[in-house]
Amino acid sequence: MTKSIENNLVEFYSDKLDVSATSSLSLLLCTENFTVIAKNQNGSILGVNSYTLDSEDALDQIINSDNFIQALPDDAESRLFVYNEKFCLVPGMLFSPKEKSTYLSFSAELVNQEVFYDGLENNKTILVGSIDLEIAQKLSQKLPKLKFSHGSALILDYLLLEKSEMLNQEISIVIEKEQVYIAGFANKELKLFNHFEIMDNQDFLKYTFSVLHQLAFVRMHCKTTIIGNLEDVHVQEDVLKQYFKNLVITTPRTNLNYLTGAESYKETKRLAAFWAN
Repeated sequence: MTKSIENNLVEFYSDKLDVSATSSLSLLLCTENFTVIAKNQNGSILGVNSYTLDSEDALDQIINSDNFIQALPDDAESRLFVYNEKFCLVPGMLFSPKEKSTYLSFSAELVNQEVFYDGLENNKTILVGSIDLEIAQKLSQKLPKLKFSHGSALILDYLLLEKSEMLNQEISIVIEKEQVYIAGFANKELKLFNHFEIMDNQDFLKYTFSVLHQLAFVRMHCKTTIIGNLEDVHVQEDVLKQYFKNLVITTPRTNLNYLTGAESYKETKRLAAFWAN
């Protein structure tokens, strides 16, 4: 059941919602959006609150009023996925946890940042990310057992499992609100991964073509797969089909279970509505 309560909140609830059944949370934080995904003790999604961050103090208000956050037991675990440009990939064999900030400092400015990391493919690659320290502290005060991850951890977990089915030249584009994450795979191996802010067709084509050029892919032969809602980045499918011969806009496979009614969250087309890691 989807219900818009206010201009800044959309609810995706099971038909017989019991908020007290909340046992864990997955949280998604973008520049203008904060989403709370609540699961019961069986790991099934019982409801989702999706908020628009329309003021500086909006996140504070949400943390202190969201019904799922308030219902979460004090000893329950939760995980926040941060979708921003502050991340980097480090080969697992070269990674040292004590140097995590040093790795990230080469690609991002680290002023008052909380730095964290996740292992991918059994720690073959380490994904380092960060979040504003003040926001991290506020969330941790409310959710003592909160784990921080970059949104790319979820994206790459999905794409790396899909790579065995990919062609020798393939790019995958995952849309997250007004941004995209583009992964380039050559001979089924990840060769490039980056983040771009997208506002229209021109932006989308510019950044996608730059990735194709950097990888020396042939545009008319390379397969381009898109996951997500094109409307979120103000892009039209009919425009893209003029430039890409092998274009696939797909619904990802899922490893999530929903209580009846809550599956309406899939209508957002966000990867997190289908996949968790």
